[in-house]
Amino acid sequence: MIRLAEGRTTDYEIIYRDGASEAEKTAVAELKKYLFKITGAILCEFTDNRHETPHEIVLGYTNRGGWDEELKAKLGDEGFVIKTVGEKIFILGSDVRGALYGAYTFLEKCCGCLFMTNDYEKVPRRETLDIDDIDDTEIPVFMSRNSYWYPVKEEAISAKLKINGCSDRVLTEKYGGGVYYAGDFQHTLGYLAEQCPEGERAWVQPCLSDEKVYQTVLKNVRRKLKECPGAKIMSITQNDGDTGACKCEKCRAVNEREESEMGTMLQFVNRIARELKDEYPDVLFDTFAYRFTRKPPKTIMPEDNVIVRLCSIECCFRHAHEDCHETPGHEGPSEPFSDQLVEWARRTKHLFIWDYTTDFTNYSTSFMNIPILRRNVEFFAKNGAEGIFEQGNIFCPNGEFGELKGYILARLLWNPYMTEEEYWREIDRFCEGYYGRGGKYIRELIDYMAECSKDSHFGIYFDNASIYIKPDGYATEREAKMAYIAHAEELYKKARELAETDEEIAHINCSEIQLYNYKFFVYNEICDETKDDPARRDEYESARETVIANNKTMFRYMKMYGMVCPREFIWMDRVDEPDWTRCPLLWENPR
Repeated sequence: MIRLAEGRTTDYEIIYRDGASEAEKTAVAELKKYLFKITGAILCEFTDNRHETPHEIVLGYTNRGGWDEELKAKLGDEGFVIKTVGEKIFILGSDVRGALYGAYTFLEKCCGCLFMTNDYEKVPRRETLDIDDIDDTEIPVFMSRNSYWYPVKEEAISAKLKINGCSDRVLTEKYGGGVYYAGDFQHTLGYLAEQCPEGERAWVQPCLSDEKVYQTVLKNVRRKLKECPGAKIMSITQNDGDTGACKCEKCRAVNEREESEMGTMLQFVNRIARELKDEYPDVLFDTFAYRFTRKPPKTIMPEDNVIVRLCSIECCFRHAHEDCHETPGHEGPSEPFSDQLVEWARRTKHLFIWDYTTDFTNYSTSFMNIPILRRNVEFFAKNGAEGIFEQGNIFCPNGEFGELKGYILARLLWNPYMTEEEYWREIDRFCEGYYGRGGKYIRELIDYMAECSKDSHFGIYFDNASIYIKPDGYATEREAKMAYIAHAEELYKKARELAETDEEIAHINCSEIQLYNYKFFVYNEICDETKDDPARRDEYESARETVIANNKTMFRYMKMYGMVCPREFIWMDRVDEPDWTRCPLLWENPR
């Protein structure tokens, strides 16, 4: 054991490499800042040109040793080692992100910090800080990791949680940069083929058998790569929508032969990848297996410098992908996603996954996928996926469990093989840290919601969570939904009563927006049933008053906590007083 600090004093110094990178300098500054917050002790920092002393925290590959070229190669850009050797503490890792990730991990594992969201963390205060003997090596499983949630969007928390995916996230050299695409990372074929301006979307697929289309796309791919010299990946991905591939005679012949409309797409991307391989040897060319291109073609195999990014958009998100083959809200495809993932893993050298973790038509509704997130990420890892994009709500705070999901997904993307026990312990840790002493009731609510939805199948496009979340054992659905509301309200009340800070109250209120969302649909349903029945006029008036009061509170919370995007691509930041009887999903800016 090492006594790092006692009584606001320390004998330790931080030693780092002469000629350190911006990320290494950030690591030094962060160690100093947080160790001061924890202990009140100020650590001096020096480059490794300084004479050696017994009490050092050694950061990176310095002349103090502890590493060799074999270890350096093994750790790569992002892996690290934290170890105690005698009285010294070594945090070994690259000048890219390894040393920085190691520093943050040291602060969490050895010093008790908990980094949760953009603006919230827990830092302990200790009169004495003792560091137990440690020898911890961590190397990422996934090359690209993106927890696509607003609460973990900023670059500081991204580095702390080891998120390196740069889609709608800026990671500067101060935090080690990240994995960048050249230009946009999705649905790029429209602008590459000059069907639409860059930044907009086309909704019809171009003819991929047309040589003019190929030469146009090749020209624009070259242009984007020249504009983005540090990019690791170039996206050549089909236009959005489910209209299918071009149906001309040439395209149809290829796709019929390949028994998949991925035939022409992969053939097209392979050709570009071959043509640019020598010109851009370090770039990978990325394409979707999405909707009508999800099925692997019969004979065409991806080139070694091609990424196939498989998208799970049709899946059930209440159950693990490998267990459930339901496709709620979609008619197909007929082959299970899990089977196609295994097949793509067999065929491609670089498999990426685009997974979905929220409801895109109602960002603040309850989307109870927490029980299965670990299973899905582990499934991706076991099948050799190299990059994972977990799409949530990146646009604004979320009135559900967006903070928890952003956090726990980042943890999973770094450690996809954590056990079920470790997973729930991590969720417990977050609930206690983020919601305070009342977090135990939020945790109880998660279990209750999971139990009430265990037999439901839902996709990523639905408005009304009361269809899917309701307890068993009641004579009618209405009774079940009312019982759910009553129990959830009680749990939120108990959580709020134990809150000790305004921040904890705000976190609880923010999460409760999902319950107001749920209540609207239940009471609005009563209004619809009773409004034309004179004999039920009192019931109608009572339900209507509940809808209005419910919506006023929900709207106030949404505006208070910055939830200005109620559903994908729709904004309400300029809405001041909506029609309180209308569905909250219709609160949107004037067009």
